[in-house]
Amino acid sequence: MDILVNNAGVTGPIGHTIGGIDEKTWDFVLGMKAVIPQMKENGGGSIINISSLSGIYGIGNAAYNSSKGGLRTLTKNVALDYAKYNIRVNSVHPGTIETPMIAQFTGDSASRE
Repeated sequence: MDILVNNAGVTGPIGHTIGGIDEKTWDFVLGMKAVIPQMKENGGGSIINISSLSGIYGIGNAAYNSSKGGLRTLTKNVALDYAKYNIRVNSVHPGTIETPMIAQFTGDSASRE
């Protein structure tokens, strides 16, 4: 394992406050650590975490915003922790991309083929 692109794009109902989110929802929207031991053994690697502008600016979905903001700061922390093993860790923060997941919230058709 030399490269991981951590690109899980999931969300939940918009408008949930932090008090209305169950643990299963929190666990569903974030993940990373499985590749680091092999990258250390291989002498390095690159992890690219796809976050979101929602990790910088809130959009009314506490679990999603928190996971993306957390991923942003987790990325910085892991980059510092594993730089000595030649493992680079970066995050990318795109805006909204027209997908079927987004269409369910906007009412737009994202299946233009």
